[in-house]
Amino acid sequence: MTVFNLKLQTLSPVHIGDGGELRHMFDYVVRENKTYRLDEDAILQAKENLVRPDRAGHYPTPGALLNEADYANDQYFRYAMRGTPRSGKTDARVKSFIKDVYDRPYIPGSSLKGALRTALAWTGWGEINLKLDRGMIGTNRSWAGQRIERKIFGADPNHDLLRALHVADLFGPKTAGGRLMIVNAQVLTKRTAQSPIELETLPGEVSFTGSLTIDDTLFAPFAERELGFGNRKHWLDELAVRAQKHSHARITELAEWFGEADSSYASLANFYHQLSEVSLPSNQALLQIGWGAGWDGKTFWTHLQKDEYMFEKLVDEFRMNKAGRNSRREPGDPFPRSKRAAMSVRQGIATPAAPFGWVLLEMEQA
Repeated sequence: MTVFNLKLQTLSPVHIGDGGELRHMFDYVVRENKTYRLDEDAILQAKENLVRPDRAGHYPTPGALLNEADYANDQYFRYAMRGTPRSGKTDARVKSFIKDVYDRPYIPGSSLKGALRTALAWTGWGEINLKLDRGMIGTNRSWAGQRIERKIFGADPNHDLLRALHVADLFGPKTAGGRLMIVNAQVLTKRTAQSPIELETLPGEVSFTGSLTIDDTLFAPFAERELGFGNRKHWLDELAVRAQKHSHARITELAEWFGEADSSYASLANFYHQLSEVSLPSNQALLQIGWGAGWDGKTFWTHLQKDEYMFEKLVDEFRMNKAGRNSRREPGDPFPRSKRAAMSVRQGIATPAAPFGWVLLEMEQA
């Protein structure tokens, strides 16, 4: 085994969801520019005498049972976060960040490995002389491109190159809630912004550590006869370099996209221009993980777009152009036509502040 110690630092807001949503007054309350995650069991146990239905038969929500003095009592709250959702309605929703059993946010190894797999597929495409045809995509939206992945990585999970790559979960702040904050997000086209989405989010400059292991036994002569990984061992040896090559290509395109967009997106264009000028050593890479990485960050990206006619058929057949009723996208127009961004909200006005998901990864051999 070759083991690497990993250091990961967030550079922009990061959201990795656990699949759940928090509801206002049921799971969280808002007070003085902070959002408090409720401990519903503690509240209901302490306020049992107040849990009575009203005349309509409706029971009070956990948040409605609290009084002013209760905010000084930590037993009613699992953790608190900076920021508040834009909507103050009861049952307003906030997408929840993934956490361990102690409410500490972490970065799943699967999220990081997925980003690395995408980078390896993109950089390795030309090295195996892969020729794309429509039949390799398939017709099932959930399994689209599986035949391509098999040609790149291996015929089945047992013969997949990345069975040799193990990425552990990465852990950071050791307190409940960590440094989570509430962030308002919106989907942006080059000229308009769509409905707001509220998220539990890590801000920039939060550090995580973990480990990555390469199983060298799978490249030994006795395994090579069965697995045939040997001619791609250098892909894993060059993991950070390949990841950075993929990210740099995306960053260059994203800087151009936001540079051509509405002038209110200037902070996003500046962010990408700064990233495009960063020079990294061979053991470091910029990566975009989690919510907001976008279509180009999770697919074969430019390799699918080389044949414009076939790509436009894919967009149509898989209904990938979900821009709404007023979409005027024509064949040949840029795709995708929208990006996700964290918004800065002041006096009820939201302006784009930062993209989601960018991190700096450092690999140091143990």
